[in-house]
Amino acid sequence: MGIQTLSAVILLSFVGFISGIAIFLTSKFLPKEDESLEEAAGIKEFLPGADCGACGYPGCFAYALAVAKDKQVFVKTPCPTLAQDKEGMKKLETYLGLKVEAKIGKKAVVHCTGQSEPIADYHGIETCKAASQIASGFKECPYACLGLGDCVAVCPTGAISIDPERKVALVDWETCIGCGLCVEACPQGLTELVPANMPQYLGCNYQAARDIPGRKRCPDGCIHCKICVKVSQNGEVTWDETKDLPYFDPEKCLPAHAAIEKCPRQIIKKTATYKEPSAISTQQKQTAPRTG
Repeated sequence: MGIQTLSAVILLSFVGFISGIAIFLTSKFLPKEDESLEEAAGIKEFLPGADCGACGYPGCFAYALAVAKDKQVFVKTPCPTLAQDKEGMKKLETYLGLKVEAKIGKKAVVHCTGQSEPIADYHGIETCKAASQIASGFKECPYACLGLGDCVAVCPTGAISIDPERKVALVDWETCIGCGLCVEACPQGLTELVPANMPQYLGCNYQAARDIPGRKRCPDGCIHCKICVKVSQNGEVTWDETKDLPYFDPEKCLPAHAAIEKCPRQIIKKTATYKEPSAISTQQKQTAPRTG
């Protein structure tokens, strides 16, 4: 064997030896791949993949990674979109070995009817957030829907639209999944998540306790007469002293038939699940057990 060949063999052996040591030291002392990444990939398989951000994380994988590192994230904030899928929720609960009380069946409502007139022409950035920075918006009512569609832009299912005439946000309960993104997006604080079986909601957010000089409620605005409370015999309507507005308890979800009928402004709006008293009476008669 020639000297050059021998030198090459020795050199390659030396390089291999050094490389082996480097690989050993790397595997021994450098941080290993985070095991939570593999766990997150498994969790993500049970998520809807909408990447809507309703959970507070930038996407489904980010949420899955947070759950992989701390399962209490799932307990405290179960994916709102997945929460509409009872079967999917059960599968994920089984996978994680947890049991949570998911808030399934939430829907969005808008506390405004859109009857407030503009007091000025707005030519700024076409977003509600930008418009609300100037004297609480360009509507006569400082708590009115500005109709520029911030809620529409964030809705992952297209459940929200803007009425072309009244310039107010409308929610389609059939399409709404209760993710809550519209609640965060509304700078006027007009959108709210309520139980899907809530029979009614208040179509107004005018807070007399925080009255703004020179501004006033719209023709449909609540006048704070409290008639709705007075005619509610079973506590279906109470009074929110903080907002100075009627309040419907989400734990009870009682139909406020009398309040809806007696409200002088007709501002208590029926939801898609509201049943007329006559329909309820007929249903009760049909399901009542026969005697004799």
